[in-house]
Amino acid sequence: MTGSQVKNFESKPYENLTDPMPAVGAGPRVAELIDRLSRLTRELQYVDGLNPAQWEALRFLSRANRYSRTPGAVAQFLGCTKGTISQTITALENKGLLERRPSNRDKRVCLIDLTEKGKALIARDPVRRIEQAVGAMDGPTGAAMVQGLSRLLAAVQADADAPLFGVCVACCRHLSPNEGCGKGEVGRCGVTGEALDSDDAARICVNYKNPE
Repeated sequence: MTGSQVKNFESKPYENLTDPMPAVGAGPRVAELIDRLSRLTRELQYVDGLNPAQWEALRFLSRANRYSRTPGAVAQFLGCTKGTISQTITALENKGLLERRPSNRDKRVCLIDLTEKGKALIARDPVRRIEQAVGAMDGPTGAAMVQGLSRLLAAVQADADAPLFGVCVACCRHLSPNEGCGKGEVGRCGVTGEALDSDDAARICVNYKNPE
């Protein structure tokens, strides 16, 4: 199956679905389900000449803001060494999917952008099968999954002292016009002081911090 061959899911198969192992405690069962899903998701990503690590890097870079499209930020987000990420980025660059350029803020920093070829490929992301499967469920079930998994991820990240990463506009350092910006200004980053447009604000940021 190629990345572009995405199955259409219907809501009916998920109606009245019950856990086949209801006697197992929630903790062990959730851990088992996540492990199984991660294995299946990993297998989906051996398509279009890429491996899972390359898809993960490409996916992150397609969603990251201008402060986070760096080799260091990719390494933090994926929990890999800079050496490993350097090899992954080089492989994607050789495939014509990424390009590097110096940062306007710091010439020592390299920024990474998707090429048009990279953008076309990520549009066929094989993980969209998971998105479609969740979308086929009823609204309350999907919302409960998002809330529960978000809380689980935050707890595990805190326990592992891992970087949070999150959407810019939800960060406690994001300043909207009524939170300190001058009249007529767009939002600003509380870390850099730079203006943020709506696209910036909707992207993942390495400087994200949860509201207190």
